[in-house]
Amino acid sequence: MPKTILITGTSSGYGKAAAEFFLARGWNVVATMRRPDPSVFADDWERLRVLALDVTNEQSIATAIDVTVGEFGAIDVWVNNAGIGLASVVEATPDHTIREVFETNTFGVIAACRAIIPQMRKQGHGVIVNVTSSVTVSA
Repeated sequence: MPKTILITGTSSGYGKAAAEFFLARGWNVVATMRRPDPSVFADDWERLRVLALDVTNEQSIATAIDVTVGEFGAIDVWVNNAGIGLASVVEATPDHTIREVFETNTFGVIAACRAIIPQMRKQGHGVIVNVTSSVTVSA
């Protein structure tokens, strides 16, 4: 039986590459993004699901978990990849931008971990991988 991986932030970059990597190795892949775009992936729809998931929204996280477990039975690996990269000068960076980065890159990871850990305990196994984004704010 193939393993199942859920990856956040798969619309491009590392998330998309990771999804393609695991698909090529026969895994079930749940590729999530804030605004789902199935055309990001070329094929292998039998083992690929593209779902909406916004790590700043706890209900969105819970729904993705429920749909994935309902369809594939378990989530063997959860990859927190969603993130916002920021290169900015501190005095020119609006507070709302800094808050958005922290909501996604820090609190989003915490929310996702809090949501998936009980499921992994229930199923008796699971791995969480956290990928971070680069933020450079200089004075």
